[in-house]
Amino acid sequence: MAITIRSSFTVDAQPADVWKTMTDIERSAPCFPGAELKEQQPDGSYKGGFTVKLGPLTLKFAGKFKIADQNDANRTVVVSASGTDTKGRGGADAQINAAVTEAGAKTKVDVVSEVNLSGTVAQYGRGAGMIEALSQQLLNQFAKNLTALIEADAAHAEPVTHTLVGGDVPNGAAAAAPQDAAETAAPAPPAEPRRVRPAPAPVAPLDAGALMRKAMWQSIRNFFARIFRPGQQH
Repeated sequence: MAITIRSSFTVDAQPADVWKTMTDIERSAPCFPGAELKEQQPDGSYKGGFTVKLGPLTLKFAGKFKIADQNDANRTVVVSASGTDTKGRGGADAQINAAVTEAGAKTKVDVVSEVNLSGTVAQYGRGAGMIEALSQQLLNQFAKNLTALIEADAAHAEPVTHTLVGGDVPNGAAAAAPQDAAETAAPAPPAEPRRVRPAPAPVAPLDAGALMRKAMWQSIRNFFARIFRPGQQH
């Protein structure tokens, strides 16, 4: 079963910062609800897992994904992913195209996903409108996690500090210092700023049931909004 999902989200950060974090797979992948990043393969792909909880039913996917194409100048990226349910109930293949653009003081990310579902898993893909609404809920959560990660990066960027070491003397006193002392006590070079990366959050199963309820409610609201739109003929 083939599905095309078009969605977008905004991040309260500069495009360059969003692009840098998004294309750092080891940092951005855990921002997606239910996703787990594992070891990198020789071909550049990553092994990974994805866990979805649908009420009493839990689906666990194992597979791999990689960046198939990356254009830093235009800030566009193509990610290919594939996975199968660990209990043999089907699988999914996807090609995800994302574009990062400036949107005023924020950044907009447009995503187009081409998804193919197979086996029993395809039954959950019935109703493209519901799947698209669910996808938007997932991306909204991804955007929140990504924004939090970017803000944490900024907060943990240590400023450059200069301290007096060895024979360092304040300005103005250097002229009075003996020449040989100045030569033997050269100031140490300033330390480079160091960026401390926060530890990744623990992976939790995606509660798709809660997201689907939100998606269903949003679909109902959109339906009635179209019916009662001003000037709509009945």
